[in-house]
Amino acid sequence: MLVLAAVHFIVDLFAGMPPAILPAILDEFGWKLSRGALVLAALYLTCNGVQMLTGHMRAGKRRPLFLHLGLILAAGICLIAALPRGKAAFPAMVILAVISGFGIAVVHPEGLRAVHRLKRIPPTLSTAVFMAGGFLGYASGGGVSALLVSRYGFQGLYPLIACSVVGVAAVILLKIRLAVEPKVPNERAGQTPGVCRLPFWFIFAMAMPAAISTTILALLLPTVLVDGLGFKLTFGGFSTTMFGLGGAAGSFVWAYAARRRNELACTVVALFLAVPLLLAYLVLIDNGSAIWMLLGAGFCTISAYSLMITLSRHAAGPTLGRRMGVMVGGTWALAYVVFMALLSAAEHLNIGIRSTLNLTPCGYLLSGGFGVLLMLKVGPARCSRPDPNEG
Repeated sequence: MLVLAAVHFIVDLFAGMPPAILPAILDEFGWKLSRGALVLAALYLTCNGVQMLTGHMRAGKRRPLFLHLGLILAAGICLIAALPRGKAAFPAMVILAVISGFGIAVVHPEGLRAVHRLKRIPPTLSTAVFMAGGFLGYASGGGVSALLVSRYGFQGLYPLIACSVVGVAAVILLKIRLAVEPKVPNERAGQTPGVCRLPFWFIFAMAMPAAISTTILALLLPTVLVDGLGFKLTFGGFSTTMFGLGGAAGSFVWAYAARRRNELACTVVALFLAVPLLLAYLVLIDNGSAIWMLLGAGFCTISAYSLMITLSRHAAGPTLGRRMGVMVGGTWALAYVVFMALLSAAEHLNIGIRSTLNLTPCGYLLSGGFGVLLMLKVGPARCSRPDPNEG
């Protein structure tokens, strides 16, 4: 379990780096924000869109081939310093982003399937540990990369490649294998007593508005803080770190609450609690001490996403691999498409990225409202606590 969480930490470390160092990239290559946003889109659309394909292609495979491949390719984002300057810089950066994004992508569905194979650990706890590793990695990526680039330039990212080598070695030494879902109809599986079997596509719809808000917050916040408000590059990276740290801590707290209560209800409560915390942060964003509000917002929002993944593990609908691919990839791929559309609209209307950032509470409010409707539709019997002994 700890090794799988560490693998998730490593790949999401690389995923969390680009937004934090985006101001430095724009300055180094002389680009406008719109061009830098295209590089981010290439990375995140790849690393999320490919996840759905991975869940479909290797749904019946037990050997974690993509864990090895993904760890190596994900480290490609550390090679920014080696890119050419001039006209070739932009296409080279996009290619590098796509390669790294593919590596990040293929690790997630197979990592979750490996977690699903741990039958002695309750699903809420195993999912929380695995997702906490990713949240910590993404959060650390912002702070670590901003610190290294500010001190040593982009060459300072090279030593992080060693993390991938260590991850591959650990996966091989422990002979990690993946879970394969039994070949039984989903309808019959949905009749298992004591297990939460909500309709999968309803959970996906509930996750989407929150995913869009999280995407806007994670990608725009460092740039707003550094370029818009004059904070240092390291502070912009540390802000995303605080958001992720809150999510990592909250995953365990909310997972414990969900095991004792009701996963869907806890998800809804977490989403609604995030709204006032995020509103308070956006009002006080000019004050550096408001960063503590980000910790609380992450504690609720990211934890709610983790609970929705747990609900998806036992949902009625596609196969396990496909459900994991859609939830950890499809939600974010679609969220980045919406993000790019909002960014283009903001530039066209001359609204400004800070105004776009101020829209983020709306997504969490919509997801919470959809969760309430889902609870009313399915009733409490359909969303009871999962059986701790189910894998």
